[in-house]
Amino acid sequence: MAALEPLPAGTILVSDAKAFGCAGAVFRIDPVTGEQHTLAVAGDLQGATGIALEADGSVLISKDRFFPGTGVLLRLPVGTGTQTEVTSGGKFATPGAVAVEADGRILIADAWSGGFGAVLRVDPATGEQTVLSAGDGEGDSPPRPVMLCTAPDGAILVTEQNRLGGEDLSSRVVRVHPVTGARTTVTLGGELRSPIGVAVDGDGGILVADANAFAGFGGGVLRVDPVSGTQTTVSSGGGFVGPYAIAVEADGSLLVTDNDALNGVGTLFRVNPTTGEQQVLSSGGVFGFLTGVAVVPTYSG
Repeated sequence: MAALEPLPAGTILVSDAKAFGCAGAVFRIDPVTGEQHTLAVAGDLQGATGIALEADGSVLISKDRFFPGTGVLLRLPVGTGTQTEVTSGGKFATPGAVAVEADGRILIADAWSGGFGAVLRVDPATGEQTVLSAGDGEGDSPPRPVMLCTAPDGAILVTEQNRLGGEDLSSRVVRVHPVTGARTTVTLGGELRSPIGVAVDGDGGILVADANAFAGFGGGVLRVDPVSGTQTTVSSGGGFVGPYAIAVEADGSLLVTDNDALNGVGTLFRVNPTTGEQQVLSSGGVFGFLTGVAVVPTYSG
């Protein structure tokens, strides 16, 4: 496999669970033309569930155990492009998303870890797994972690629902304290029905991609006030059918994946955060099932 060179700032990366006949892949998307380039394919990428970037530009990929093998966290190191295992098994059940903290530690949202789901922390050097915050297990069908991201203050934001893939009016966004693991609800119910992707914009607003929000409109993107929990609509209808993953570009534009858009063709949308206007940036081609999206930042040093 060709060496993975440091990628230019602004480059878009997506993880794909089913590309190339379910082989799985990581794609690099040109932010101007939307052209698709294969960064890595096959190996342990079948069933890839999420993507994140480390400070040195290495790419992290989480993988679901329901595909061949077990739950795995992979790294594509800069300079080699080789898939290396950071950690697998252990507390992993269905690792569904990955994020990186400011100090380099890795976070995983796992819907079934420990029975009720958990946010797990992974040592980037040793692969040691620890439970940062376990699901509360309240009720007959408790909400479970779906995806997560980090906020500028170090807090961890997690989308939760109890009917993965279906409409759930008890869906919520929770804030997890990075030291104690204490969980507080930021927003609950409202237009949230199937919250999946979560990101933070430049003003600290919490952005949520929800596959079933706005009944009758095929899902959309919500902005949640981090203090009051008030939900406002960013974008709905249009080409959206089942918005999935979300990321924020340097200029504030939103990137949203939707695997049901355009008659079931995997699609990456760019959304204007002010007007909600949707633009198809990249669609079809070699896309199978897009599970995560990340933007290469400007690295210091």
